[in-house]
Order: sequence, then structure tokens, then C-alpha cells
Amino acid sequence: MLTFLTTAPSTGSPKTSRDLDPFFTLSLDMLCVMGGDGYFKEINPRWEQTLGFTDSELLAQPWMNLIHPKDKDLTLTQLQQFATTTAPVSFKNRCRCADGSYKWLLWNVSLNWEEQLLYAVVRDLTERKQSKEALWDSEERFHCLVENVKDYAIYMLDIEGRVISWNQGAEGINGYREDEIIGEHVSYFYPPEDVASGKPERELKEAAEVGRFQDESYRIRRDGSRFWANAVITALRDKNGKLRGFAKVVRDITERKLAQEALQQAHHNLEKRVEKRTAELLETNKRLRQEIKERKYAEKELKRRESQLQKQTEQLQRTLQKLQQTQVQLIQSEKMSSLGQLVAGIAHEINNPVTFIHGNLSYAEQYFQDMLDLLKLYQHYYPQPPKEIEIKSEGIEFDFIASDLPKLLTSMQVGADRIYQIVRSLRNFSHLDRAGKKAVNIHEGIDNTLLILQNRLKHKGNRRSIEVIKEYGNVPLVECYAGELNQVFMNIISNGIDAVEDVIGKGEEERGNKEEKKLSPKIKIRTKVINDNWIGVYIADNGIGMSETVKQRLFDPFFTTKPIGKGTGLGLSISYQIVVEKHGGHLKCISSQNQGTEFIIEIPLKQVSQECYCQNPYQIQGGIGRGIVDIIMEEIPTSDLQLPNS
Repeated sequence: MLTFLTTAPSTGSPKTSRDLDPFFTLSLDMLCVMGGDGYFKEINPRWEQTLGFTDSELLAQPWMNLIHPKDKDLTLTQLQQFATTTAPVSFKNRCRCADGSYKWLLWNVSLNWEEQLLYAVVRDLTERKQSKEALWDSEERFHCLVENVKDYAIYMLDIEGRVISWNQGAEGINGYREDEIIGEHVSYFYPPEDVASGKPERELKEAAEVGRFQDESYRIRRDGSRFWANAVITALRDKNGKLRGFAKVVRDITERKLAQEALQQAHHNLEKRVEKRTAELLETNKRLRQEIKERKYAEKELKRRESQLQKQTEQLQRTLQKLQQTQVQLIQSEKMSSLGQLVAGIAHEINNPVTFIHGNLSYAEQYFQDMLDLLKLYQHYYPQPPKEIEIKSEGIEFDFIASDLPKLLTSMQVGADRIYQIVRSLRNFSHLDRAGKKAVNIHEGIDNTLLILQNRLKHKGNRRSIEVIKEYGNVPLVECYAGELNQVFMNIISNGIDAVEDVIGKGEEERGNKEEKKLSPKIKIRTKVINDNWIGVYIADNGIGMSETVKQRLFDPFFTTKPIGKGTGLGLSISYQIVVEKHGGHLKCISSQNQGTEFIIEIPLKQVSQECYCQNPYQIQGGIGRGIVDIIMEEIPTSDLQLPNS
């Protein structure tokens, strides 16, 4: 309830709400009529558009409920003025919207005493309020920014050029306090000669005409000292284009100017020194030209002599290399020629008695069987022999001899077959009857090599036998120098045996006597047809492998990683010459540390005529670690020829 409505005198009859209906509909402001009970009596559509409440929602609640709690006391205080006056009352407050936000409203309220009604015209000031606050905030920030800038003098001038604002930077650069300079003309900071020439006025005039003026010249401080200044004058105009004044920004560039002057002076001094030095260099250059001319002639002569010396050195190196290769080949050829003849002689000498023994064993077995049958007949028809025969039969253990002698003959037959195979393998390996280029079965050469090396492959002491895995492809006859190619197989397989033996020895040291951890040494030999003209032989082991450094020197003559006395380092070098130079093929090695090694031999099926480094068919390499004679002695061990255990 608005109790003040009954306390003041009436001043006349107000217009009824019906008279105001057209304004309620057309007004851009919010119009309303409020009763003494605190409720709206009538409102125009602008209320719903501004606050978001419907007409029914606004008419159903006291209008004071819409006022911000902090503005209610101020609103009531303003309305209490109607207790003593009839003049309209204006005030501002915040009014709640349907979404919970508040808007600033300007109220212009009039009281009708006779009808006990309040008539109000209300205007939304929210956008204006926000714009004003934003403008004030922006001006405040700009003012703080300008005031806190100390490296630049920033001050404002009126249209006559008098100072109307002064920041800390201006005080620091020019030396004047704000109270000393406000109202003074900008020419106060110029040197007398510039003031006399009218420079300050010209600058302001140009800034007013163009909008901006920039200059670098001397200025005067409060103490009378001069400094170089970079000044920018900007004309300020209102929205109608009328000049309101100028903004001036001044920066002290004395240090930069002094540095430029010092640099110019240094440049000038440097130019003089350069001129002097250039004259000296020209004179020196003149002398040097003569010396260079003389030296060029000497260098030309020296290069000619060096070129001759280089050619001679290269020729000597090639000759030395050929000499070394020839020396190695001659030594190896002579050594292997003698050894080949020895092997052939041994094979021939062994072959004769072996043939004799092998050929007579079958007769001996038949004779023994006939005699045994005869003795059985005697026992059948004379079951009671004389006492002397009975004693002799028990003494010599006749029954045991009768059962064991066939076994003995069988064992002798096996030993004789073994010796016969070894002799045949030696003959096939050396290919005495095929020294030239022939079409041969490459698998026979590999098998003969394995047979010769059989003693190194089999079980020895605690060492397991080396397993040989053969994966032969359907390879046709290969035209080659079979004896020399067998040397390559011998060398590579022997090296593979050495490699896996090193792994076995190392493994036994690490594992001790634990049988379940025994290593499985293997050598794998594969052959296949690469294409219509080439075949490949692949010999791999699971040995210790080799480092990249060793691989790079693998085919160098005399290079070996074996202990002294076990290898000469010629085996792989000669093998490389046999495969590459003699057969026009390829010899490759794939290996890594502790991952085993694989040698790849690739040769053509048919050979073209080539000049060989050596024509000796018995040239068996000497770097395999064991001689052919040693292999022969190992391959005919007495254990293979012993009688069965009695």
C-alpha cells in the first residue's frame, strides 16, 4: 500500500486510462498506471517486450517485487515525495526480467490524487548504461596507459598548440612538471632558431591539413640541454570533422643519433684506412703477380713430374700385386701339385691291396661255409668223437668260432667297402682323369668332399656329431673344372666345421657337464637352379659367424682369423679366384656375429673360354686347416677294421 496517496491535496482531474489507449499502443516507452494497493492497473505492450513477462504475469504481482532488492529503499524514498508535492518525480532503478537478469530503467512518475493512481513513463537505459560504463572503462584504461608510459612523452594540445595534458614520460624527457607546463605553447620545447623560423606553427598546420606530421630534430629540456627527438603530431577531430586539438608523442633518440654519428665517423675513418691499405696492397699485388707467374711455371713443371711419378708408382703397385699373386699361385701350385700326386699315388697303392682283399673276401666266406658244413656232417655221423678231439674243441671254443667267424668276415667286408669308397672318393675328388673342362654332376663332388671329411663330422669324445643337411635340387650337369670346384667345396665346408667346433667348445665351457643343454652343430647344403643359365650352391653353418670387419677382408690373400699353424689365409682367396675368375661366377658371404655363416656359390651351366690364373688341376687350397694326407689317415682308422667284441 502507498499510504502517501491519501495525505496530499488534489490538483485537478487526471485523464482516464481510456483516453490514453492510443499512447499505450504506439509509445516506444513503457507506460503504466499503478494503484495505491501496489499493483499495475494498466500497462502497454512495451513492458512485455522489455522485461519478457506477459501482461497477466505483470498484473498479478505487486510491481515492487520487480525492483532490485538494493534499489527498493531508494525507489520508496523517491515516491514519498508525493506526500509533500504534486510535481512529477524521476528516478532510476533496476528491474527484474523474466530470465532473472536486471535492466536499468528511468522512471518519470506523476500522482493523480482524485483517482489515487500513479501514472508512469518508464525508459530502458540498459544499453546506454552499458555503453557509458564501457566508454568510461576504456577511457580509464587509456588514461592509465598514457600515464604509466615513461619512455615516450605523450601530451595533448588544443587547436592553438597549448599543452592541455602531460604524462610521466613527458615529465621525464622534457624535465617539466605538469603544473609548470599546462597552458604553455608547444614552441616552449623548440630551440630558439626553430621558434624564430616558425617551425612549431608549420608542423601544427601540416598535421591539421594532412592529419599527421613526423619529424626528427633537436628539442630543449628544462635545464637548457638539447636532445634529439622523434616527434609525431596527430590531428584530433570530432565526428563532424571539426579540429579539436592535437596529440603529440615524443621519443628521445639521442643515443641512437650519437651511435649513428659515431658509426659514420668510424665509417669515414675506415674508408681512409682502406684507401691507404688498398694502395699498399696494390703495390704488394704487383710484386706477387711476378712471383705467382714464376711459381706457376714451377708448379706446372712439378705437376708434370708428379704425374710421371704417379704413373710409375701405379705401374709398380700393379706389378707388385701381380708378383705377389703369381708368387702365391706358384707356391700353392707347386705345393698342391706334389700333394695331388701324393694323393693319387696313395689312392692307387691303397686301391691294389684293397681290391685284392675285397675280391677274396667272398671266396674266403664261401670256403669257410663249406668247411663249416663239412664239420657239421662229421658231428652228425660221428656224435662221439675221440677224447683228444673233444678236448681240442672245448679249448678253442669251436661253437663260438662257428657263430662268430661269419660276423668277423662281414666286418672285414664292411671295412674293405669303406676303404674302397674312400679311395674312389679321393680319385673322384682330384679328378685325375678329368683335368679339363667337363660336364659333371655337382652333387657327386659335394658328396665326395663330405666323404673325405667324414671323420671330422662324426662324434668325438663328448662332442656330438655334426649334422649335415642336404637339400639338393634338380640340377643338370654343370660344365666346369670339377677338381678345382671340389677344392672350393672342401675349403668352405672345412671352414664351416671349424666354425661350429668353435661354438661347441665355447658352449661346453659355459654349460659344464649338463647334457640337456648340448648344442646341435649343423651344416646345411642346398643346390638349386637360379635360371636357365645359372645354378647356385648354398653352404650354411650355425657357427660363430663373423663381424663386418672380417667380412670385408674375407677374400684377401693371407688374411685369417685362425691361430698360427692352423690356416694360411689362402683358402678363400683361391676359392674366390676359382669361382669368379676361372668359372665366371659369384662367391658371396652372408654372416653376422653369433648368427652363423652362409656362402653362396653361383656359376653358369656352360663356361666360356677364360684364361685361368693356374692350370694345375691338383691345386687343393692350403688354408683348410688340415692336409689331404691327414684326412686320409683319419678316414682309415683302425677301429673300422677291428674284429667284433669277443
